[in-house]
Amino acid sequence: MKTRIPMLLCIFLIFSTLAYSAEEKEYTSPNREYIASVVAVGQSGESKVVVKTKDGRPICSKNYASEDGGHGFGVEKAAWTPDSRFFVYSMSSSGGHQPWHFPAEFCSIPRSTTRSLDDYIGSITSPDFETKAPDIVKGKKIGKEIDDQVDFEVRLSSLDRQGKKK
Repeated sequence: MKTRIPMLLCIFLIFSTLAYSAEEKEYTSPNREYIASVVAVGQSGESKVVVKTKDGRPICSKNYASEDGGHGFGVEKAAWTPDSRFFVYSMSSSGGHQPWHFPAEFCSIPRSTTRSLDDYIGSITSPDFETKAPDIVKGKKIGKEIDDQVDFEVRLSSLDRQGKKK
């Protein structure tokens, strides 16, 4: 009995650590000044995104959870731009709505705002994207038809200067 309690305690600690690590993922900016966290909300795969300075000062925060767990969004992929000025992430619908559409948003460090990449370039059709120096995002978006995917490449600093769309 005495050896069971420490063993059970070890098993509990291992599983609670694994559960915690699955619920939150942190992304440190290339310049190590900022930390973005993607936090799982509820059981449906929905997310909350929080970007802070390394000292904990909030910059951007957005919760994509829905009340019923079926009308929100979960982060699929996330990355910093090489210049550390933008945190970009793609999402999917928690309820399976529009399975061809993967909305993408970005947090602008200089402006402390979150913006929809879709508002600037149209509907994004793949959760995969690539970042290139200094602040370029490359991916796939909808073409003239819903089944037509075309490549896009955009500098986030150019969009950031334009201000908020829609």
